[in-house]
Amino acid sequence: MPTPPDWSQALREFVEGWGKAGEGGGDEYIGDRPFTKFVLAEPAESWRQFLEWLNELKGSWCFRGQRDARWVLNTSLDRAVRRDVSAPNVRGYYHLEREPESRELLFRFQQQAHQYIGGLPASDDWGSWFALMQHHGVPTRFLDWTKSSYVALYFAFEEEPPEEGCALWAIDLGWLEERARKLLPPATSGWGDFRERAEYVNGLLLGNAQEVVILPVSPLQLDARMVAQQGFFLCKLSHEVHFSLVLMRMMMHPMRSEKPDLPDRPVVRKLVLKKSLRIEFLKNLREVNIHRASLFPGLDGFGQSLRLDLEMKVKA
Repeated sequence: MPTPPDWSQALREFVEGWGKAGEGGGDEYIGDRPFTKFVLAEPAESWRQFLEWLNELKGSWCFRGQRDARWVLNTSLDRAVRRDVSAPNVRGYYHLEREPESRELLFRFQQQAHQYIGGLPASDDWGSWFALMQHHGVPTRFLDWTKSSYVALYFAFEEEPPEEGCALWAIDLGWLEERARKLLPPATSGWGDFRERAEYVNGLLLGNAQEVVILPVSPLQLDARMVAQQGFFLCKLSHEVHFSLVLMRMMMHPMRSEKPDLPDRPVVRKLVLKKSLRIEFLKNLREVNIHRASLFPGLDGFGQSLRLDLEMKVKA
């Protein structure tokens, strides 16, 4: 599934038409709708096609599996603070202010977490605290990613997808980090070793930074699940924009220039997989030791893996 030769040109033409949106350019420029123009979405109808797609990804990539191919990339905090409005002649939505809601959730979690578990992070280790919150179901602006395409593929298929299928997302990490360094203040251009970098990123997490940037976050304190899943997080620094829109703006930067610095190749990709492939793919993943018990160390993960084994036997 090679990249369409006109992909880059089509993206450039779309962005160049952005300025005409106010002159009858249509609603394709509104909200999340433009994001699809920045993503190379491709179908796969077999395990072989998945492997061919994977082989095309040169360099360092990260992956995320989503059960519904129609979903965009939104954080749990974005979803939690959304409020839909429906009234006669009016339909739409708005969001509660994300930054104060995030601070309150962090405060309440730090206030009471010691009652349930020990070995908590240092009080100012925001990356580890947000990771722990995410792990226990508290809405955050972290989005879970993994370095393993197989792990992401498992999460795409673990629960039965809808008729529209599921999706395996991929982002070029090399491009993401290079673009982030350009967009952040110059003093941050020289990140040091792992700990120095983690501490620097940690300092950006609390507050509402104005930079429209997404950064990889690997907490100083990892849990067993993150290690087993080769997991880390992507975090948008600004609270005010959806995750997918931040990605789009990073690709368009500088947005107001006559010639935005657009990537010359797809850096965000999406593989759409049919619902009917689920059992076959789960079996193939099990052969390489990717299953619930391996990804969730402990008795709960093992027990849930037995449930899924029985479901696979029934549906096979």
